[in-house]
Amino acid sequence: MTKDFWYVFKCDYGARTQEKPFIKAILNAFDKDNATHVGIAINNNPYCLEFYVSVNIQGDPIHFEKWLKSNFPEKSRRVNIFLQNMFTGNVITFVDESMVDIIITEESMDKVFILPERELFETAKPQYKPMFKNDSRVFISHSSKDKEKIVNPINAYLQANNIGTWLDSYEIDYGENIYLKVNEGIDNSELGLFILTDNFFDSSSGWPITEFSAFFMELMKSSKKVLLVNAGVDDSKIHTLMKVYKYIMWDNGNGLPEIANAINRQLKA
Repeated sequence: MTKDFWYVFKCDYGARTQEKPFIKAILNAFDKDNATHVGIAINNNPYCLEFYVSVNIQGDPIHFEKWLKSNFPEKSRRVNIFLQNMFTGNVITFVDESMVDIIITEESMDKVFILPERELFETAKPQYKPMFKNDSRVFISHSSKDKEKIVNPINAYLQANNIGTWLDSYEIDYGENIYLKVNEGIDNSELGLFILTDNFFDSSSGWPITEFSAFFMELMKSSKKVLLVNAGVDDSKIHTLMKVYKYIMWDNGNGLPEIANAINRQLKA
């Protein structure tokens, strides 16, 4: 008995025309005895826009999987979308590649894609462009004991001045690996802002010094910048590697404008 092997590929509704070469390649590479169905399923629910390419392979699927790996390795099989799920929305089966250009267009089509592609839609209606989150360009390293009185005010001031920050309170969720998330924050930031206090150098709190060491190592092989804020620590406690940097005085919050100005200068340099 010939077996059916269903492949479902999740695609971008708002950039659907980019899938046309993929669909046409399948139609040209596999005849109708081998690929009995090559089509698309569309969900036009504005709260859950979905677009899938579906393929039914008869018999041994190994040839198709090898072809997929060689020609479209970025495609991954969506194994948890089943046959009964696929046919609850608009489903179209392509007979030949000429249908692909007729059905999949950037414009809206009644009962097929009721919304145009994202770029076309946002160009015509710019008021609907998404509000993108700004990248976290500044990694704030600190002792958790200083968060309330010093770190949170600094973070709020920088955010108010359109400077994207990385602060563990907002970037690390429960259940996430702290070490991996901190390293991710360091990797993605352009500048390390180190809040130097007695707590920062407390031997019982190893994270701040570890973060500085990691950032300093990145500094040696990239264009990352370092900025130090002295929030009342004695110079004798500051590590030798840190003393090569001119720092800004916290001065009970009076140094906030200069901190923001210095960051902007460093990021533009």
